[in-house]
Amino acid sequence: MFLCVIALPLIGKLLPTQGAFALTENRRPAPLPTIRLGGPGWGFSIVSFPRRFERYWDDSFAFRWYLIRAHSLGKLALGVSPSPKALVGQDGYLFYAAEHSVDYFRGVKPFTNADLARWRKDLEERQRWLAERRIHYLVVVAPDKETIYPEYMPPVLHPVRPDSRLDQLLADLREHTDIRIVDLRGALQRAKRDQRVYHKTDTHWNDAGALIASQVILEALKPWFPDIGTDPLPGVLETRLAGGGDLARILALEDRFPEERIEWAPSSAGRARVVPDDPVASPDITVMGCAGCRGPRVVMNQDSFNAALAPFLADHFTRIVLVDGTRLNQALIEREKPALLIQEFVERNLMCPDLHGC
Repeated sequence: MFLCVIALPLIGKLLPTQGAFALTENRRPAPLPTIRLGGPGWGFSIVSFPRRFERYWDDSFAFRWYLIRAHSLGKLALGVSPSPKALVGQDGYLFYAAEHSVDYFRGVKPFTNADLARWRKDLEERQRWLAERRIHYLVVVAPDKETIYPEYMPPVLHPVRPDSRLDQLLADLREHTDIRIVDLRGALQRAKRDQRVYHKTDTHWNDAGALIASQVILEALKPWFPDIGTDPLPGVLETRLAGGGDLARILALEDRFPEERIEWAPSSAGRARVVPDDPVASPDITVMGCAGCRGPRVVMNQDSFNAALAPFLADHFTRIVLVDGTRLNQALIEREKPALLIQEFVERNLMCPDLHGC
């Protein structure tokens, strides 16, 4: 019986009726690895095959979703967060726990002077390169959900110091540079008194939060672009009941953590449109154009927080090119010749050594 149980994932994988289940993590599944004999890097492909195959198998064995779900239910019954990537908070809130998020929230690893110097140097070099091409540079930090809703974190977790790494970076940049960095925390904390601005079961802000963030960002651009508007096209925020978000999917418990999703319902279609056949478009680059807009041309480095934010911003720019990641794509910028580069990243990225990532 034991051998049958441990063989089930393999047997299920080999059966033609076994369907593929979506990953619960927000990433692509690891592909089936290959060994290249006789070609460049063939030795490395042999040595690394076991590790690469293990990643593939971990992502694709049969009944994976059911086993993760059973594991999550068992741990919840014991009052334990089922995954190291997700924390079960209070009042139905889930919080992201990977990528040093908990350490960041608690403030147990503040910036050292050397850390701050590296971040400052990276930002200054980018600003200098852009300024030589007469391109404005704006840095936008998307707050972690626990920064805005610390009251729903597990009660055993609390900050050990009053200032965060973002507070340290802002103070350092104000003292040594003229880099413009948008701090969205105050606006979102004020807005949450009247409206929930983050999803309860998802890492990200909802459309209410993205709308607030877009207005703050556009207001910060007025000294450079005085004619730019800050209001979205007419519409309303609507609430609908739906299954859980990305953190609930990590636990395979979307049905156990439903939530009321707050979404923007425009009265008319937005002016900006995705241009899928644009010459610079690729899997990592999205282009949006707005024929009736008077705003500047923009390149924007982004992460997943920008999925909700970009549509609000795009209606105010003639053209916006959205680039995944924090790398400064100099060839693209030289080609686009934008008036503005926006660098958006989530707050927990400040746990990395510099802007290039962890």
